[in-house]
Amino acid sequence: MKLVWKGVYKSKDQLPVGELPAHAVKYKEPDSMLKLNIVASLFVIPVIILIVLAIIIKSLLIGDLVGNSIFNLWGILFAFLMILPHEYLHAIVFPKGEKVELWVSPKALGVFVISTAPISKGRFIFLSLLPNIVFGFIPLIIWIFLPHDLAITEIVFSFAFLSLLFGVGDYLNVFNATFQMPKGSLQQLSGMNSYWYMPK
Repeated sequence: MKLVWKGVYKSKDQLPVGELPAHAVKYKEPDSMLKLNIVASLFVIPVIILIVLAIIIKSLLIGDLVGNSIFNLWGILFAFLMILPHEYLHAIVFPKGEKVELWVSPKALGVFVISTAPISKGRFIFLSLLPNIVFGFIPLIIWIFLPHDLAITEIVFSFAFLSLLFGVGDYLNVFNATFQMPKGSLQQLSGMNSYWYMPK
């Protein structure tokens, strides 16, 4: 994987166009970064449900309701500092030697990586989920079992919560791949859109 910093994203015309086979099928997905973020924001709902379940489980474990003081400024700061490492974890899952571009979109308040390398359905789903597992789900599980009266407990919760929220666009990718890609198909990015096709 060769990660290349491309700078500020302004138009989908800047994005690399992949060589797609004639039988490639375009995903049913938003065709702009802004629309993509709007649709992806719906995945905030399952994240909130997951957080509520974690709070309930922790409350049952400690035998008392988890208090209101579960947010911490340091945890929030650390989550923001992990935005670039989040994208790096996406990038390392692309095949070895493939070029991966890193873009920042101030207008859409996002950072993203893109590569036109074709990858399997399973690999694409793993690629999409990896940083959310590392920075979100695992810290949330750790938080459940941390003693409630430690200062680090609030930091871990805030970090996990925000990191999970940062992954809403990734969850949309997983949803689309799960329900649109047939078993054995390949996924490929080209420009603003994703495509799938069966290898020949």
